[in-house]
Amino acid sequence: MDLKFLAIRELIKEADDSVATISEKGGPLDVSDPMAQQLFNALVTAYGRRSTLTHGSFNQENSEGYPFISGFENFIKGPVDEGKFLHLCDQALAQLAASLQQPSARSATGGYAIFIYYSSDVFDYLLIALVRDKTGLAFDEELNPTKVIEVDLEKLHQAAKINITTYKEDSDSYLSFIGTRQQGNITHYFSNALGCTDVVPSKKSTSDLIRASEDFCRRYQLQEKQDEIVEDVVSYLSRQREDRQSAYLPDVEKIFDDHLPPEHVEKATGAFGKFANSEDYQVSQEFQPHTSTINAYTQVKTKMDNWQLDFARRSLGHLHTDSEIEFDAQTNSLRINRLSTKVIAQLKEALDIS
Repeated sequence: MDLKFLAIRELIKEADDSVATISEKGGPLDVSDPMAQQLFNALVTAYGRRSTLTHGSFNQENSEGYPFISGFENFIKGPVDEGKFLHLCDQALAQLAASLQQPSARSATGGYAIFIYYSSDVFDYLLIALVRDKTGLAFDEELNPTKVIEVDLEKLHQAAKINITTYKEDSDSYLSFIGTRQQGNITHYFSNALGCTDVVPSKKSTSDLIRASEDFCRRYQLQEKQDEIVEDVVSYLSRQREDRQSAYLPDVEKIFDDHLPPEHVEKATGAFGKFANSEDYQVSQEFQPHTSTINAYTQVKTKMDNWQLDFARRSLGHLHTDSEIEFDAQTNSLRINRLSTKVIAQLKEALDIS
């Protein structure tokens, strides 16, 4: 990873206060300083450990109501220098201070806003996080315990990361942030200030979850149960869709935990959520299942000029697998087994067979 710019500013607000102010302290840090590098690595690592990220995008439908969005777009136009970076930091701070003063954030407190512009592999990122102090213990020169104030990087309650490279490529999902609906409005002041929304196309979220399910089975040698597991996942998505409910990643994680063999229980229990929430799949904690994508995994519909087929995907298998419908790849033909008495009678009648 290559750290390009780093700045720290302070937002001052006590719980239940209605006013948030921006301290004059802080500013850019020398990125070659070992302590700046240590802070950068610790913050990126702490963010990467989170398995409750929400993936989304900017609220482009109301971009005028979120000045940070236009500020970010100006920031990435042309070469990026420290002046443009600090100007964006000022814009973000102003929006964070305004959002902290909303009634829904009344009980929230201020903290240290850390802005990081860096590259990793072939991607450029902007990471913005709000961290707070914690009290620790140290020894003085006489080995007497003394209180010290430390920055608590382990508890990232508010943070957002923007993949600048994929944003420029008009990707569906280039943004992740901490905060879910279930936690209430207080956690949303940060993402709202930056114009973040959890709107990711439901088709992408659904297909990415199924893809992650298949890959997780291969990662943990669950290939023999893969069809059964993926079918359970898709069935869960179908039920949520029929009930007009969101799908929740912890629910899917429980499906995997129930299928784990004894030799993988200790290693893989509770692992699917983080696996699917990672940068490779970007499945949010909550999303709307997509009907057509679900049907593509549950139903096979095909037709030719004179006939059509519509059957459950689980009924299909290769030749000699004892599936209800078998496909022979050598002759490119289908064989239908275990016909019901009614179907047999209909076929005999059509062929005038007594």
